[in-house]
Amino acid sequence: MRRRLAAACAVMMIAVMAMGCAGKTPAASTDGNDTETSVQEEEPAEEEPAELSEEEEQELYNLYIGLNNTMVGRLSSSLSKYFEYVDFQEEFTLLNGEDYFCYSLESTLDELDQIDELVARKQEKSEVDDAYMALSPVIRELIQTLNEVQAYTDEDSFLEDDFAKGRELHAVLWKSCNEYEPLATEFLDSLGTVASAQRADDLDQMKEEGYVVTYALVSMITTAQEIQSAIYEQGIEDDSMMLQLDTGALQPLYDQYMEEVETVLGYLKDEEALANEGYPTQSAYYVTFEDAVENSAEELKEVFRKVEEQEEPGGYGIVNVFTVDGSLAGFNNKVSAMIDDYNRMISY
Repeated sequence: MRRRLAAACAVMMIAVMAMGCAGKTPAASTDGNDTETSVQEEEPAEEEPAELSEEEEQELYNLYIGLNNTMVGRLSSSLSKYFEYVDFQEEFTLLNGEDYFCYSLESTLDELDQIDELVARKQEKSEVDDAYMALSPVIRELIQTLNEVQAYTDEDSFLEDDFAKGRELHAVLWKSCNEYEPLATEFLDSLGTVASAQRADDLDQMKEEGYVVTYALVSMITTAQEIQSAIYEQGIEDDSMMLQLDTGALQPLYDQYMEEVETVLGYLKDEEALANEGYPTQSAYYVTFEDAVENSAEELKEVFRKVEEQEEPGGYGIVNVFTVDGSLAGFNNKVSAMIDDYNRMISY
């Protein structure tokens, strides 16, 4: 289950930025008759919740994108970390020693609440909405259990009860994981289809409305993700298989990416162009985004060099946005960071 789920959850996504006047809410209008309300006016019947506005539809889409990115990012990492210490089986068995832990996802529960509220108000549900509603109770239970595991292990409570609660939580976690896998795949697949079409529409609109910086950023990120997909389609799943990579087949995408990186780095130094499109150049996200862009290109260059020279990847040390070690994990990390920072910049 672990490998299939990792494959299904491979792609982070870009949120939608409101452009032009499309996102503006029109002022409330009147019919021109300022008549007083009758004292005998009947009490209105209880109304159905109002259908989502255009802005709320966009908010829901971006929340879906955020959930997707949490699923392929922190949630996946939390599960992976847990199963580094606990055997991947129904019975609770520690692999080494007596210590274990995972990451918490407290804020994700608030995001699920927001999505639930918006979806409940939609009178006509989409395929993505249906997939989310099936997923919602399962992912909520999974996250709540991971949060409990994190609190339990962080306080070393297992030393006091000889792992009794740990066994209980593992039973719930194991059940949730098995329920989560097919539902997560369905949600991510349906959202991915919508997101691909949305991104194509967004790029057309950006070009038409003169958002040259945003067009360059999104095009670059799209190419980076196409490289990730092309690598995965070659059957290369991690750095242990990196030297089998067919770099010749990737060369056109590689060349395109390097050109787009140079274009983006040029725009990132043009504060006027950035300000014209509403980018917060003073935010920390802008700084880390620039680092991720530069280092993603260097990381990819190093990967190609190591494959050509058949040099083994590094020692699988700390992978972050600031260092380059010539690994697929490093490249993927920087692409994820770019997407995270881009989404935060347009929501700033």
